[in-house]
Amino acid sequence: MTISLDSAAIGRGLGAAIPPLTVTIAEGQPTVIAVETDERPMLVSMLIGGRVRAESGRVTIDGHDDAHELRRATALVDTPFVSEPPAGVALATIVREELSFSSLPTSRRAVAEFLRSHELADYARLPVRSLPPTDRIRVFTELALLRAGVRCIVVTSPERHGADPSEWYATLSQIAERGVDVVIVTDALTRNFLLTLGAQDGSSPPADDVPQPHDSLESSQS
Repeated sequence: MTISLDSAAIGRGLGAAIPPLTVTIAEGQPTVIAVETDERPMLVSMLIGGRVRAESGRVTIDGHDDAHELRRATALVDTPFVSEPPAGVALATIVREELSFSSLPTSRRAVAEFLRSHELADYARLPVRSLPPTDRIRVFTELALLRAGVRCIVVTSPERHGADPSEWYATLSQIAERGVDVVIVTDALTRNFLLTLGAQDGSSPPADDVPQPHDSLESSQS
């Protein structure tokens, strides 16, 4: 699956909520997108996931402008004001709600089994704010992937929880290896670090599309 943003924007000029953004998201290593300001990471995540429409430019999935399919195929993970759970709610309560969204059993036993299988049983009754950052990203991502049809996860501003980015990036990289498109919307500093770990720069063209030196030479001679 490939999600593409072609000069997708919300608003215009200096006051644009999202200036024109060109991004290609495909399978492989996680794709990282650098976004600044407090509100923009949320808006960019919603744009990628089809929760808001671009006012100009295009957002396509496998070459098609299909907002319904885009929403069905993507899940927003821990996105502020959208999918971020209240900090004081117990982890077990959040797991039960997510299992319900995925039409899975929500019994106490089912919740306990999910937490045990992800080595988080000790956190069941604790507020979600108690979760270590890497475990938080891991469990919310795994819950999102339980939903039918989800083939892409968009993780929003994971750096805000602290921790070494290499730790939670390793978790997301392993998920990408399962054939899931993984998008990380973060700040420029974290983006630059993740690129050193092998992340794909969403704002750069795929390697096959990057002009090679001999191509430029041939063009100049023709």
